[in-house]
Amino acid sequence: MMDFKKKQKEQRTKSQDKSQKGKKTCNQKMRKPLKVVELFAGVGGFRIGLEGYPKKKDAAFEVIWSNQFEPKTKKQHANLVYKNRWPDANHSETNIEKLVANHLDSIPEHDVLVGGFPCQDFSIANRSHNNGIEGKKGKLWWAINSILEAKRPAYILLENVNRLLCSPSKQKGRDFSLILYCLNKLGYAVEWRVINAADYGFPQRRRRVFIFGVHQSTKLYKILKNTAPKEWLVRDGLSAKAFPVSSSGSLKNGLLLESKQVIMNHFLHQEVAFKKAGLMVEGHYYSIYVKPIYAKKD
Repeated sequence: MMDFKKKQKEQRTKSQDKSQKGKKTCNQKMRKPLKVVELFAGVGGFRIGLEGYPKKKDAAFEVIWSNQFEPKTKKQHANLVYKNRWPDANHSETNIEKLVANHLDSIPEHDVLVGGFPCQDFSIANRSHNNGIEGKKGKLWWAINSILEAKRPAYILLENVNRLLCSPSKQKGRDFSLILYCLNKLGYAVEWRVINAADYGFPQRRRRVFIFGVHQSTKLYKILKNTAPKEWLVRDGLSAKAFPVSSSGSLKNGLLLESKQVIMNHFLHQEVAFKKAGLMVEGHYYSIYVKPIYAKKD
């Protein structure tokens, strides 16, 4: 009788071991990292945030290609730092506009496109030459658009100064409306949020707008589309989960204009449509003011 019970126990142990191995194998398959292309890489801020530094073994993201180039600069300081930190990276030092025009195929297929595209033409610090998306650096948006058009990654995460939402000064809201228009045409839903680092315990007042795009081919797109806009912006969305907020005021909504030309000529005498938090799905946009929720840790 004792031998029989002993055998039963051994069989259960073996069965549990197989089950655990099966779970590990399943988890390993599920943890296959998302492939990332990093534009306007600077010294690698996005890469550190996504992979860790040194790169974590179980990182959920893997940067497979990056680009950094500063026009009209003899010594590429940021690029030198990047190459020093990641000497074996698949890294490009070419002008991104020339690369897109002549060697777009050199950019590999990827799941996520990230980048903090140049902000000078949108920044409040550059009022005298605030040309927005038509400026020398503002027009680099079109390089991003060309890559998205060719590659259609599942996800996009872009960063810029918060003034992008109301740029340029004489046609407030035009540039961001144009960006939303382009992303909508490519099949993306878009969430945006202005985040001030100081509101979440960091010793710096730094307001930036983060733009998160989700392609219509993904499961997340379907979830987003079937969620009430306000609930997504203050509770269920990517930004709300990472940086909690409460709503402040009523939800504004509208419809994107029908063409690039109409957008370029339209934003002349109207209230800025894009608040600190917003969502665009299938050409409809929703926007609301939000207040940060932050519990200071002891």
